[in-house]
Formats: sequence, structure tokens, C-alpha cells
Amino acid sequence: MAENSVEKGPWKETLDSFVQYVALNPKEFLFYVFLIMTPLMAISGYLSLKLAKHIEKNEKEKKKKATRQSNMAKARRRAKAD
Repeated sequence: MAENSVEKGPWKETLDSFVQYVALNPKEFLFYVFLIMTPLMAISGYLSLKLAKHIEKNEKEKKKKATRQSNMAKARRRAKAD
């Protein structure tokens, strides 16, 4: 009875037809899901790899910079001591 009082909008009808399609054609639905998701997952993996390499590069640069600064500080201390 409460369902009759709710107005069926275009979204509700579309959702109902979609659910009906999925229920009647599960293999075809899964095929389309995998067809759409496969390239997206490949792009995601590529971008993750690229990000990991970028992070490693930045960490190496920070480590080099810290080593360089510590060596410069040691050289200054030696120069003051002389």
C-alpha cells in the first residue's frame, strides 16, 4: 500500500529495468563489467607503478641532499677548528 503512494520517477523505472536485465542475463552483465573494468584496472596499475617510481626518486634526492648538507656542515666545523 505504501508502494502505491510513491510516485514512480524515471530513475525508478530505469533501475527496475536494469535490475531485471541483470537478473535475466547475468553472464552478459558480468562480461560487460569485466570489459569495462579491465582497461581501467590496467591504467590504475600503470599509474601506481609510475607513482611508486616517483616517490622512490624523491626519497633518493632527499637522502642525497641530507648527506650533502651533513658533509658541508662537517667541512665548516673543520674550517672553524683550523
